Amino acid sequence: MDNVDCNTVLVHLPAKSIFYDIFLEVYNFYHPIHAYLSILLCVLGTIANFCNIVVLTRRTMRTPVNMILTAMASCDTVVLFSNLIYTTHYSFIAFKYCQPKYWSYSWALFLIAHAHLSLVAHSSSVWLSVMLALIRYMTLRSRGNMGGMQVTLKHSYYAVAITVSAVAILNAPNFLNYKINESPLNETCIHLDEKYHGAFAYLPGISDIAKSNHCVVFRLSYWISGLVFKMLPCALLSLFVWLLLKILREVRENRQRLLKNSTNRPSNQNTRSTNGGRLSITGNGNEKLGRNGSLRGRGEKVDRTTHMLLAIVAVMLVTEIPQGIMAVLSGMFSNEFRIYVYNSLGDILDLFSLCGSCCSFIIYCSMSGQFRNEFQRVFIPTTIKCARMQNSIRRPSDAYSTTKMTFLKPNEQVTVNGNGNGNGYDERSTSVKLLGEQVRRGSNETTKCESLTPCSPFPPITDEHSHLLDDRPRFQSDL
Repeated sequence: MDNVDCNTVLVHLPAKSIFYDIFLEVYNFYHPIHAYLSILLCVLGTIANFCNIVVLTRRTMRTPVNMILTAMASCDTVVLFSNLIYTTHYSFIAFKYCQPKYWSYSWALFLIAHAHLSLVAHSSSVWLSVMLALIRYMTLRSRGNMGGMQVTLKHSYYAVAITVSAVAILNAPNFLNYKINESPLNETCIHLDEKYHGAFAYLPGISDIAKSNHCVVFRLSYWISGLVFKMLPCALLSLFVWLLLKILREVRENRQRLLKNSTNRPSNQNTRSTNGGRLSITGNGNEKLGRNGSLRGRGEKVDRTTHMLLAIVAVMLVTEIPQGIMAVLSGMFSNEFRIYVYNSLGDILDLFSLCGSCCSFIIYCSMSGQFRNEFQRVFIPTTIKCARMQNSIRRPSDAYSTTKMTFLKPNEQVTVNGNGNGNGYDERSTSVKLLGEQVRRGSNETTKCESLTPCSPFPPITDEHSHLLDDRPRFQSDL
């Protein structure tokens, strides 16, 4: 795109420099493999984001955070699929065969649509990550505060709609930048068949509206793209990363303080408490067995959702900050910067953008046991799951072990004449082991579930006390 008439130069660079040669060497080394890597990442990324959308929109996964992650996956899918068509056509067809049908007016319209869709979708994904960090910060700040604001699905839908609409509106000046020009095909292609020498190629160019009034529309679209769509969201993401890390540090310090204060209490007592149907068994060593069956050290529970979102935001920052800096500098410096620096590193910047769009699936699978379980339930065939469960049957996410609790129960055999143990209580012990075993009250043993099958990892509930085993995962929390 020729922007000589509408430049925004503030600093002039020298015509020659040793750094220009270095950037050209980088371009010559990477450019031949860029198209192949781009297509590979686009295909894998499109499939991965499709899986993200399917899993995150499951009924058991619908939370405010997951709905924003779904919108981000949808935007990334648009970017990747559009880039897949663009790279395939112009890298392997249009320049290779150089026929007029590959440079038609329709393909010029596609180029303009590709530019707008990529910018709007990618910018929406970046700003949705800002909304994601904001919602997580508000959620952590209002935790434990009954009067605090509770973020619901309705709020997440509003956030997605407002973000995408605002980005589309702010991109309006960029919509006015382009028009389709007609030029001889031999000026576009290096190797051209003689019979096509009189043919024309259609390519996008700068419109007259963008050049009018001292290029006010072009300059406005440039600063919006560089500052509002790149630098401002990166600054906000950096701020929210700092705030979230600060909250996590405060939570960690509070847990350590509570753990230190609890050392003065007797640690050799086993307790069992029930609060609103939630079972909690505490044993030696400050260990706690929750209703979900997970045995964990007291104060060692990690906020996995926040850490996962921090990983997503960190990837966004790493991929977006270089692009934002280069976009701003390309307008502030003279054409030498665009020719020797920006154009030489443009393919690498595109690679960063594609990698950022593909990383979300890896982050979800590596940091969210709930996502892995739901992904297996949706995409892995039942025969494969049954074959894998024949050797080992495990519950999702947590490690399980045996916890022994001792409690006092009123002795039903105490009579009026004093027969019994004298205090009216009968000391009983129970062992709870969650891995295909049931609980037997009144003894220290556990019994295997005979009805357990490879395709039915959960033992049947057969008696009045088997609510202790009702630890099937509840998927109502955040991812």
